[in-house]
Amino acid sequence: MKGTMDSDVAVSAIVCTRNRGGRIVATLKSLLANTHPSFEVIVIDQSTDDATANAIAPYIEDTRLRYLPTNTRGAGHARDLGLRAARGEVVAYTDDDCTVPTDWLEKMQNIFEVYPHVAVAFCNVLPAPHDPTLGFVPAYERSEDKIVRTMWDKCRARGIGAGMAVRRVAALQIGGFDHCLGPGSPFPACEEGDLAMRALLSSWWLFESSQIDVLHDGFRTWKEGKAMNRRNWIGIGAAYVKPFKCGQWSAGIVVAYESFIMALIKPLSQVFRLRKPQGIRSFYHFWVGIVHGLRQPVDRETILYRCEDKF
Repeated sequence: MKGTMDSDVAVSAIVCTRNRGGRIVATLKSLLANTHPSFEVIVIDQSTDDATANAIAPYIEDTRLRYLPTNTRGAGHARDLGLRAARGEVVAYTDDDCTVPTDWLEKMQNIFEVYPHVAVAFCNVLPAPHDPTLGFVPAYERSEDKIVRTMWDKCRARGIGAGMAVRRVAALQIGGFDHCLGPGSPFPACEEGDLAMRALLSSWWLFESSQIDVLHDGFRTWKEGKAMNRRNWIGIGAAYVKPFKCGQWSAGIVVAYESFIMALIKPLSQVFRLRKPQGIRSFYHFWVGIVHGLRQPVDRETILYRCEDKF
């Protein structure tokens, strides 16, 4: 049965994809199976071929689905296109290698109804079954709910974009996603962390839920993990140095925590436990991102990079 969509959409679910072909179909099925009474699903497709368009063609007659191909590149740009195209007051994001439960949209929307000061919410992202001897699945899991009001709180709240939702009016108020951040962009990660940081700097709150889960099927080999670690830490450094360039000194707490606790002490602590250290070059990559970020022009009002110059 084809879905119907009221003119008054409450929640928009966004999936951004690029050259992943049919991988998105499982994600799309899980989203369209949600029980929320009024939602839409928007696919932002940056692919350079027709594989994704062909894969979702059987679902295109579902009126809840909107397919938006684009010649742009980069996760930050794609997420921002979804934000601006969305008709819902709440905009939920997951990745094209994830599946969500049937009540995911209702639960994510409920966070914003219960907490009117929250602009950005994250849920658990759990790894799909895999062989840990061969690699890993990027994941994020909390054991308890957390409201994030301060930069110190932000240090220990590090949700990821595979399970994320934003209050649309708040996200637009702070300028949306930075087009220079995220996979495929000049700074290849942390577009979601950057949005969360700027929301805090604008006196909004964040929320991390331990009660809502998304399943991630994005397996990486350990070799791929090294390249991913490099991208992530360059992106984190570039994202979190921006407030300094704009005179927002309170962000220094997060920069110090990410640099010394997460990027340096955490990898080195594995050595003292007689384990092979993972991510030992994180500290170096973080500061590469800091240095390149300092060279990139930033709009002081929105704290968004200007992407004319690429390193």
